[in-house]
Amino acid sequence: MATNPYTHQTRAQLYTAAQNRAAKLLDSPHSDTGHLLLALAAQLHTARMATRSPGGELKGAGTLLDAYADRLELLQRNARHEVLHDAADAVLGNRAERWLRPGYYEGSPYQRGIESDAGLREVLGELELLRKR
Repeated sequence: MATNPYTHQTRAQLYTAAQNRAAKLLDSPHSDTGHLLLALAAQLHTARMATRSPGGELKGAGTLLDAYADRLELLQRNARHEVLHDAADAVLGNRAERWLRPGYYEGSPYQRGIESDAGLREVLGELELLRKR
């Protein structure tokens, strides 16, 4: 059995590999696999963005807080995204996405859940009520 060459790659590397492989598969008899890879790559996209190093900003006049504040905010938002999707999938299964983003409106459970820790707690509370039904 062949060794999996992707086992030790970072999420950013997996994102790039999935995008590249999907591009090769979309116009082939394996286009369904290409679409699957694109969907997976979209889930990894925010992780890729969060891995960019702000260290270069340290060469300017900014402080460590200035250099890393945006990255910290993005990583926290990504963590809330992961928790929210995992919890919704556990409670709602294939209905999770429709519940999280019904029409992608302002104030949807998804938007409230990723905006802040308080918003995430609120949405998890709503999911808990659904779970107990």
